[in-house]
Amino acid sequence: MMNVSEATDLLISKGLVKDINGTRRFIRKGELIAEKTCNRDGYQIDKQALDAFLWVKSHSDAEIVQLILNNDMKITSRDNSHKVASFFAGIGGFDIGCERAGMQVVFQCEVNKFCQQVLNKHWPTIPLHSDIKTLKAEDIPDANIWCGGFPCQDVSLANQGKRKGLKGERSGLFYTYANLVRERKPDWLIIENVPGLLNSHNGADFGVLIRTLDELGYGVSWRVFDAKYFGTPQRRRRVYIVASYGDMRSARVLFDDRANPVTTKSGRGERSNFASETREGLSRADIFSIQHASIGRKHTAGPQAKGYRNDGETYTLDSRGSADAICAPDAPYRIRETTRFSRELDSNRLRAVGNAVAVPIIEWIAKQIVNLE
Repeated sequence: MMNVSEATDLLISKGLVKDINGTRRFIRKGELIAEKTCNRDGYQIDKQALDAFLWVKSHSDAEIVQLILNNDMKITSRDNSHKVASFFAGIGGFDIGCERAGMQVVFQCEVNKFCQQVLNKHWPTIPLHSDIKTLKAEDIPDANIWCGGFPCQDVSLANQGKRKGLKGERSGLFYTYANLVRERKPDWLIIENVPGLLNSHNGADFGVLIRTLDELGYGVSWRVFDAKYFGTPQRRRRVYIVASYGDMRSARVLFDDRANPVTTKSGRGERSNFASETREGLSRADIFSIQHASIGRKHTAGPQAKGYRNDGETYTLDSRGSADAICAPDAPYRIRETTRFSRELDSNRLRAVGNAVAVPIIEWIAKQIVNLE
């Protein structure tokens, strides 16, 4: 990535602009693609976007039309150095976040049949393995970034005293994942799970995870993020683990050396640094969240409470569909209606969303890795 001033120097050398105002005009007109993560940093321009802009400017309209007619319109692109293998892929939250950061997904692994249909629809050319328990390390394409969140059911606080931890059949798939890591040693690991992982068996399970990755040669860092501070009107606290092979670069990914001011009112206003864009937030009249879980908790019990709220954010969406967000027609966040099933019967989609990762957080982490390298 480069800033507008750096891009201007290159465009001046090509005779395309005279000063920085010329570059800004191309950005305003949409001819030069740029993005702004926060007002303080200004616009950033991806090198590939700049290459595409220079290519277009070096060809006349007639030449471009002729290339299209000849089916020979090719723009030279650099090999993507950030290739992603997605494990426990679900409906592709990790995959979307990494792609938004400029990475390339080359492999997916997911056991749920419904989620497999979603992945095949949106990534039809990407190899998809159906079960990590039958996956062999040599069958995984070369990828320097492995991401995914192993099943959380056995470490989740939602199980109320029934947690089996990493000894459980589902959360124990971490060991299967670790064995694959041992054989391939990718440069980066990104793992997401519920905060209950931190205190499962009084912290012993998390200690096992850290020691395992450490023994495999990784420098491990972790941090709890809440999706409501990344532009999503849902309270969704999750622990994010980043591991870098051979050193502690992972700490520089999760812990910025700059201040990270966030809004003092949950889920509203500008979210400096964290959010990928600034949003106005939702007013009290915009959204109602109803939690109808019959597990006997009071309305004050945090994200797993029951009751209703309309303060601009929802309860934590879970795989049981026990938190329903009822949005106004112009609200930007909701589950789209489907023509095949009624909302009441469409449990597969609700379950998938309840298990999904917060895409803006993954995008932020992936961009941190890209910028670091």
